[in-house]
Amino acid sequence: MKTTPLELHQMRSALTQAYQGLIDESDLQRNSKQERERAFLSRAVAATAIRRVTGWELRRCAEAVIDGSDDNGIDAVAVRDGAQVWLVQAKWSDRGTAGFHTDAARAFIDGLRLLENRQFDTFNRKLQPFTALLDSALGDPNLKIHLIIALAGNDPLSSHAAAILDRASDEHHGHGPMLSYSLMNTPELLQQLREDRMPDPVNITVRMPKWLRRDLPFTSYQGSLWARDVAEIYELHGSTLFSKNIRQSLGLTRINVGIEKTLTEEPENFWYFNNGITILCDRIEPFYPGRRNPDYPVELKLTHATVVNGAQTVTSIHRAMQETPETVADADVAVRVIALGDDYAGYVYRIAETTNTQNDVYRRDFISLDEKQALIREDLDLTLGKTYVYKRGEAEPVPDSGCSVVQAAVALACAYRSPELAVRAKRDTELLWEAGAQGAYQRLFGEVPSAFRIWRCVQIQREAGKALNALRGRLEGRTLATAQHGDMLITHLVFQLLDLMEIDELEFPIESVLETIPELVGSILSWLIYRVNVNYGSTSFLMSTFTNEARCRELAQMVLEDVRSRVPLPQLHDEHVASARPRHRRPPTVPTLVNAHVVKDGTPLTYVPSNALEMVATQEWLAADERRYQARWQNHRTRPLLWSYDGLAYSVSGLVIRIWELSGWAKAPVAVQGPMRWVVNGDRTLHELAVEWLATQEADEE
Repeated sequence: MKTTPLELHQMRSALTQAYQGLIDESDLQRNSKQERERAFLSRAVAATAIRRVTGWELRRCAEAVIDGSDDNGIDAVAVRDGAQVWLVQAKWSDRGTAGFHTDAARAFIDGLRLLENRQFDTFNRKLQPFTALLDSALGDPNLKIHLIIALAGNDPLSSHAAAILDRASDEHHGHGPMLSYSLMNTPELLQQLREDRMPDPVNITVRMPKWLRRDLPFTSYQGSLWARDVAEIYELHGSTLFSKNIRQSLGLTRINVGIEKTLTEEPENFWYFNNGITILCDRIEPFYPGRRNPDYPVELKLTHATVVNGAQTVTSIHRAMQETPETVADADVAVRVIALGDDYAGYVYRIAETTNTQNDVYRRDFISLDEKQALIREDLDLTLGKTYVYKRGEAEPVPDSGCSVVQAAVALACAYRSPELAVRAKRDTELLWEAGAQGAYQRLFGEVPSAFRIWRCVQIQREAGKALNALRGRLEGRTLATAQHGDMLITHLVFQLLDLMEIDELEFPIESVLETIPELVGSILSWLIYRVNVNYGSTSFLMSTFTNEARCRELAQMVLEDVRSRVPLPQLHDEHVASARPRHRRPPTVPTLVNAHVVKDGTPLTYVPSNALEMVATQEWLAADERRYQARWQNHRTRPLLWSYDGLAYSVSGLVIRIWELSGWAKAPVAVQGPMRWVVNGDRTLHELAVEWLATQEADEE
């Protein structure tokens, strides 16, 4: 069976990212570019097969590749535990149809015989590092040789090739099953490549001075830990501790600041004031340094551990320990440890849902437990090299490098065949996480959308947003308010007017599609203004119109027919077009946003340079630590930004200047328009949000 184009694309991308620069290509310099690429990918497949069976690190697997002239049908070699030998023959196909035929099988067995006869000098120089190990292993009475056929394809071995391998296996069974062979094709290779991109499982050891144990239905321990031990665990493992939590650390929220205050000012009361930590794991191995008695300490070795409740407590303890370690160290932290074993999937959601009460918990937090979201993240990473974050508290990627689940859900809602989901997104994005058959979440993510669909929908939605922002600069009054309140419906109509039948295909022409959007947005807006005024009156309330599913359904049907008819566009009335009369000075951005509470406390923001010079000057320093371009909003009039990098509060422009200073930008401007550089939820800048809010107020006054 042929490997699908998507699987082939994912494999090519992952192999290149994993082994570029590690695999020896010095013998390929005279080959054409296409030949070099095919040879590299074939060698990378061989290295992946070695990693699959040995668990070695990538560099060591790359060094195991001996493919080239005089490889005698063997592409990679590994020797482990003195007497375990793996020999790999690998095949890559640009069409995903790599096969293993009789000639390849004979060459493989001939190469094996040369090794058994110690004819190492018949092989190329790449075998030399392994000759001593091979010589020793081949003389070991416990020798086991494993032949691995690694193919970028899904076809089974042909009967003729299998017969050759079976005969060789029979010949080697005189003193027991010494020789075996196996096929490793696309699914198994892709699985290994996916696993390589996942964080390593977390194994930790915790010490409880006093404890209680329960054995049914799960082995569990309840007790307390010293705050210093909790901080040390976080220091070692960081946010990987929270891989199964419904959210990451939320940073400096009001609740978390309160946790730190208790630790630093009343550490003796922390056990009473804090809900504690819940840790789930696969297995618990207890060790009793003294008596096996609850009044004596126990050390618990936890395999595949994750904090499902208490992420905010853990990170707050870590921060407090850095500030006043002598005060915080001996604070008691309540802890529960539960070993779920094979029942993990069935209980993790229920435990996480019922124990998360310390900070506000939203429906969005619980979708992080949906395996579909992990699959989407994996698909976007493997297919497109894009970052996808779906837990509240995770640093949002800069727009070009990925998106969040909120941005993906809004884009998919706008792309939905009818407008009701776009209307819900306009009302409140929390409505997109409603479960059940009629809930938005099932309709958006029930059948897992492909990486191509998600990313391209996000691109289209962003392009429509840019086009609307460009139009807003020359509109005012009711027309401007329509562009503001009707943005989700307009974006929905853009999706309906585009030909997206092949959006899931590798070759979909996304760039040419994006080029058509600005003109399309202008046409839709003109017709939408006309239809709203004609059907509902020129004094109708726009906010209620664009959050009413029935009205939006009617408007969508009419505007789609209007745009498709290609009749001349209706002219906008003069009173809706920006005039040249003097405008009042716009109020400052930050006070405007704070007064209106446009941005919620804790909302993540991303610093985005506004020009090429600024980008070049700051990108290297920013890239070294993602916290450097991330901040969180607090509704404070002078210092509304809490910088993720140092936890301190800054003014909007002051933090930009601080970033410039630390980046070493010697020729940075003296003045800076900070609100234009901080992007909220990967969508609009603080400046744009303030302008839009002021425009709606002006429209309401008129």
